[in-house]
Amino acid sequence: MTTEFEHIIQNIKTCFDGKPWYGVSIMNKLKEIPWNLVNEQKYGAKSIAVLVKHIINWRIFVLKKLEGDEAYDLIIDSIEDWTPLFIKNREEWEVLLEELRRTQSELLEKLALEDEQLLEKRVPGKKYTFGSILTSISQHDIYHLGQISMLVSMHTN
Repeated sequence: MTTEFEHIIQNIKTCFDGKPWYGVSIMNKLKEIPWNLVNEQKYGAKSIAVLVKHIINWRIFVLKKLEGDEAYDLIIDSIEDWTPLFIKNREEWEVLLEELRRTQSELLEKLALEDEQLLEKRVPGKKYTFGSILTSISQHDIYHLGQISMLVSMHTN
């Protein structure tokens, strides 16, 4: 039987580059986007590039907390949360996608060293547990995948 911890890890993997029940994974969606669309802001004030960097920023937050860094923080709606970003060419887009892949790999590597007990541990410097934030990673990714998909559809229709 799959533990809750294993289920959370599987959700993080599936949402990122697997075959989720709701359609396309984040990486499969991002791979099909032409780089010259990633700076457009027709849906709200965030571009695809900024949304991707935001997803990376939260993975970095979780990585720092898994390392025990109590001082590291990411204030919601701050510059560090929503980093301004303008992609100038295909190479810069590929670098951003590689940063996303790298932070995903690092997260999975760190989680592979943990077990179910991690879910009950308090996040250093916070009042919530790793169970809360790890469950939220795939939910957060899916939410922003929806925004990215909306932006893509506005440019391709």
